[in-house]
Amino acid sequence: MFKIAKKLKLIKHEVKGRSKNHFGNFQNKLAHNTQHLKYVEEKLLSNPDSFCLNAWMTRLLKQREKMMLFNQKYWGEL
Repeated sequence: MFKIAKKLKLIKHEVKGRSKNHFGNFQNKLAHNTQHLKYVEEKLLSNPDSFCLNAWMTRLLKQREKMMLFNQKYWGEL
């Protein structure tokens, strides 16, 4: 029984680390994404024809949608 408990403890630490790296803190990621969106929106108001800013905005919106779907699927919140 001691061997099993020891192996489970080792696995626990590995799973925690992987979970933290893979999923991270959802609220922090969402806040970071929101800050970037606000920044890009402000820049787009002054330069609406910028291809780079429009592409960045599209990527940020897709990333936000992906995070929201992940949150809904795994945690049941939206």
